Amino acid sequence: MTSDILRTTNYPDGGEAVLEAFRNIGIDYIISSPGSEWPSLWEALARQKRNETDGPIYLDCGHEILAVTMAAAYTQITGRIQVVVLHAGAGLLQGAMAINACRAMEIPMLIMSGEALGFGETSFDPGSQWYRNLSVVGGNQRLAEPITKWAQQVPNSATLYQSVVRAAELAQRQPKGPTYLCVSMETLLEDWKNPPHRTAVAASPKVQPLEADIESVAKLIVEAKSPIIYVENLGAHNEAFEALQELAIGAGIPVVEGQGAFFGNFPKSNPLYAGQDVRPFLDEIDLCLLVECRAPWYPPSNTPKGATVVSVAENSLKNHMVYQTMYADRYLEGDVASILKLLSQSVQRAGLQTRAKEQRTRLWADRHRSNLEVLAAAEAEAEQSEIISVPALAKAMRECLPQESAYVDETIMHSNALRAHLNWRDPQTFFRAPSGLGQGVGYALGVKLALRERFVVFLVGDGTFMYNPIIPALAFAEEHKLPVLVIVLNNSKYSAMQYFHDRFYPSGVSMMDQSYFGVNITGSKYEEAANLVDGYSKRVLVTSELRDALLEAKRYVLGGKCAVLNIEMPELGSAQTLR
Repeated sequence: MTSDILRTTNYPDGGEAVLEAFRNIGIDYIISSPGSEWPSLWEALARQKRNETDGPIYLDCGHEILAVTMAAAYTQITGRIQVVVLHAGAGLLQGAMAINACRAMEIPMLIMSGEALGFGETSFDPGSQWYRNLSVVGGNQRLAEPITKWAQQVPNSATLYQSVVRAAELAQRQPKGPTYLCVSMETLLEDWKNPPHRTAVAASPKVQPLEADIESVAKLIVEAKSPIIYVENLGAHNEAFEALQELAIGAGIPVVEGQGAFFGNFPKSNPLYAGQDVRPFLDEIDLCLLVECRAPWYPPSNTPKGATVVSVAENSLKNHMVYQTMYADRYLEGDVASILKLLSQSVQRAGLQTRAKEQRTRLWADRHRSNLEVLAAAEAEAEQSEIISVPALAKAMRECLPQESAYVDETIMHSNALRAHLNWRDPQTFFRAPSGLGQGVGYALGVKLALRERFVVFLVGDGTFMYNPIIPALAFAEEHKLPVLVIVLNNSKYSAMQYFHDRFYPSGVSMMDQSYFGVNITGSKYEEAANLVDGYSKRVLVTSELRDALLEAKRYVLGGKCAVLNIEMPELGSAQTLR
């Protein structure tokens, strides 16, 4: 037996270096769709288990997009970075859409995959697949560069530990985003000498604007006659959610949520909640506070004329966006919860007139009440029809499912109506799946992983359902006791395709003959996917069947089993949004 072969059994090696780095970074989960380059890490995990050493939990799942989206949701809820371990360049490419979405959403994450360098020419034999199929010219990092914040190869075990730590720290600095490391099998199998200094990695610092900048914006708020807060992606954190309420209530400022919001940012029960469309207010506002908004105006030039615009965000200008026009007059950048609290305190010190605040609050409370009446009327009308629509579904879910349910939305044509009719009181009730269809089921499982006490509902269109890795997701949910309710809003077509076709060709042959390409979907019994894991499956055809189906699905999910409801919705339903 040669020394090269003996080296593969030495301890500690590169796998231990990686795992030790994960421990000191504070990783909770290693979420993996694995490949044959990771025996060193698995051996280190086996030692961790045998020695009862504290460290991250390994989760093995059957699809790369599933792994990335679970990590993304978990991080957005907990604020803690996680690691995703993939296979070579092939697994990296399979997960690329989800990794790119993390880049766009500025979610910190460490992605790792491997390669082989010797191709069996030494006594170490990685397998001939690396020579024939798996290797990438220039290294896997070339594939990762366009979709990550930073991508690099680790040349040897001596720099492996600190490279992993550095990549995780880079991911968490502004602008946040996924970073990538490529580590060869040979590097992972090399001897590793424990560095003398291995302690918990310091958390990323929180920054905030200068006091003078806070006070100047507070002065604008006090002097404004018709201010508005336009919020898009505050995040799933109670601190920022509550800080926004404090500012809005303390200054009597209405809050509009952007249609591109990935979270519920402000409680709908609050009378200052002004819906999800800022356009009706553009002519009347004189001050607009953009809170974590990427693209507040559409078209980009459709701005509030004559209003002062202030952007409040951790990172206002996004270098991953091809085009972005904020038209901001001021920027307050840093930890958003801290900024909002400082603004509230400064506004109170500046002495906002009580009468002005009360007048604004009454005006928006009246509008809020009127909007709620419109939505309630739409739901009452929808209940009388046997054709299932969003208002009827939303009302049934609200009344049949647990009050503290978390909803993950990956619909297209039904999305605006769902946002209007769903209610949220906290930042962990509503989530929009990342851009790029097919990520929702993994994101829902990530929500469940972070919020095990919550009842999680995944709302998805029939076309999008087929983009999702449903089978590995349900298998993972069953294995790890993460039951979710999947509701398919089924209109038997890619409605968005038909919408834009008709819009661009209103007198076209397709519309006249009702002959469409890339639109119709027929014959799929989506609900039967639940049978793979002995879950609950039901096809719901009419409104009167909704409640019984939801109650039975709830019983299964609370009992630890997934449920899939295939709800036939031939019409788009109410597209009412709050104005």
